[in-house]
Amino acid sequence: MTGFPLCFTAQEAVTQCSLQLRKIGDICNLQQKILNVITKLFCPGT
Repeated sequence: MTGFPLCFTAQEAVTQCSLQLRKIGDICNLQQKILNVITKLFCPGT
């Protein structure tokens, strides 16, 4: 059991989808910030 109801209304489905996309976006943003810091440390001239 996943803990999620098996049946969503359209609005609930949109809300859940947007929450998941937000989490994915936050993770990608964090990864990009980490890469930027590493780049600044190892390539200070850029």
